[in-house]
Amino acid sequence: MLNELSDALKLFLDSQGVEFGVFDTPIPGMMIGHAEAQKLPDYAIYRPTLGVVVQGAKQVWLGEQVLDYHEGEALLVSVSLLAKGVITQASAEKPFLGVTIELDTAVLREVGASLAAPPEPAGASLSVHALGPEALDCLVRLARLLNTPDAMPVLYPGMLRELSYWLLKGETGADLWALTKPEGMSDRIENALALLRTDFAAPILVEDLAATAGMGLTSFHRHFKALTRLTPIQYQKQLRLVEARKILDAGTDNVTGAAFAVGYESAAQFSRDYSRFYGLPPKRDTLARRLGIASASAA
Repeated sequence: MLNELSDALKLFLDSQGVEFGVFDTPIPGMMIGHAEAQKLPDYAIYRPTLGVVVQGAKQVWLGEQVLDYHEGEALLVSVSLLAKGVITQASAEKPFLGVTIELDTAVLREVGASLAAPPEPAGASLSVHALGPEALDCLVRLARLLNTPDAMPVLYPGMLRELSYWLLKGETGADLWALTKPEGMSDRIENALALLRTDFAAPILVEDLAATAGMGLTSFHRHFKALTRLTPIQYQKQLRLVEARKILDAGTDNVTGAAFAVGYESAAQFSRDYSRFYGLPPKRDTLARRLGIASASAA
């Protein structure tokens, strides 16, 4: 079934005239990754998603937790996280191929309302699972929809419901169940994370985040760190640094401007934090990445 999924994804990429990179698709929240070389580890915001490796392998770090996932396995993310990921298996002969589908909480709740909860819902924020044949078959049909755009608006909603059903019923169910509960702990923390993502450059009091989550300050701190492995202040700082790197990668050489754009009041403090987080000062890191990209393109 993985071969069928690979064929459908590659057919879509061929139809778009693209080969390697990360590509959006006409299906909302569905992205395809295709790479012929291993990538350097990088930080990114992981939304609640299912990330499936079709060919090759990836690795992701969340705090001290390190997860590897290979062909036929999927990374399940049940709350918005700042994590570091890397492609660990890819070559010109056997490129990496993966597909990511953003989870629709409303659909999961609707489907979950008709199901019995698992005996011991786990609620892990990040986990790796082997996908069952039913979920893989559903993914194959979703991928084939990319090549039949006229059928997409008619068939996609039902397929998304079907995929949600198989995910809730399968090995992924225990970790997904937290997303089906309105005002559950994951849902409350996600509300606070959404505020942080929207206003990451603005000064935000932890008390305001706790209020957004509808929780007491002590309880909010405990549950926030349990899910994200970071305190709210650490999360905001890392989010600012991830966004600043995007600004610098886009071509600006103005480190001070990037620092102020993401909410820093001191360029010197920004450079210190950036160096600790990425291992190099902003200008040297940006130059190294540009040279790395140029070298990879030349190869």
